[in-house]
Amino acid sequence: MNKLRANTLNSPRPMREAPRLDPTLRPPPPRARLALLLNPFYPKDPHASFGKHVLTPTLALTSIAAATPADWEVEYWDENLLQGSPPSDPFPQVVGISVHLTFARRAFELAAWYRKRGATVILGGLHVLSCPEECAPHADALAIGEGVQLWGTILGDIANGRLKPMYRGGFTLPCRDEPAPRRSLLPRASFLTTTSLIATRGCHNRCGFCYLATDGCICPTRSAIQPRSRANSKLTDNPTACSSTTTSARIPNTCARCVRP
Repeated sequence: MNKLRANTLNSPRPMREAPRLDPTLRPPPPRARLALLLNPFYPKDPHASFGKHVLTPTLALTSIAAATPADWEVEYWDENLLQGSPPSDPFPQVVGISVHLTFARRAFELAAWYRKRGATVILGGLHVLSCPEECAPHADALAIGEGVQLWGTILGDIANGRLKPMYRGGFTLPCRDEPAPRRSLLPRASFLTTTSLIATRGCHNRCGFCYLATDGCICPTRSAIQPRSRANSKLTDNPTACSSTTTSARIPNTCARCVRP
C-alpha cells in the first residue's frame, strides 16, 4: 500500500490516466481521405518508463505516414505527449492505431470510440501480429506484418469501397527500399530528438518471457541501414538515436557511422 501511495504521489495524474474520451461528443461527418495515425496512451512508472516516451518518437507510425498516397491527408497523434484528448475536428475517415500488449486495452477503447462515430479503424502492430483473433472484433481491418507495405493498399481499398477484414505483409522486402519516416508530422519540441533511425526490424531471439516468442509469430531481423545521403535526407537536429532489436553491435555501429557528420 505504501509503495502504491508513493508511486501515486510521484506520478502526476496525466502520467497515470489516459485522456478522457467524451461519450457525448458528436463530431462533424468524417472528412474524406483524411487518415489519423494514433499511438495510444500507457501509464508511466516513475521508476522505469517515466520519460521514455519523450526521448524519441515512434518510427512505426511515421514510417507508415510516409507510405500514405498523395491524394490522402495524414495526421499523427501520440497520446503520451499529454496534449489532451485525441483529435476529432476534422473527424478522420480512417484511423490507424498501433497496438502493443502494454496499451492494448487503451487501443481498443480508442477504436470503439472512433468506430461509433463513423471512422474506419485499422489496427496494426506487434499485438495484432501476435494475437490477431483478440484484435479482430475491435477493428474494421487488421494489418498483420509490415504495415508500410500494406498502408497504401488499405487506403486504396477503402476509397474504392472494397476493404477486406485482414491484410498480411511479408518480411522479404528490404527496409532500405521503404520511404524515410515522415518526421514533418512530429511536434519537434515534444521530444529530446526526432532524428532516430531504425537499424533493424524484427528479432531473431525467442526469449520465453517475451511475447515475440508467440507460437507462429514470424518476425525475422532485417537490416534497415541506408546510405549516408538517404539517412541524412530528413534529419534536422542532433543527437541521432539508432534503434535495433538485434543483439549484435555491428548493425547499430554501422548505422552510427552512416549518419556521423
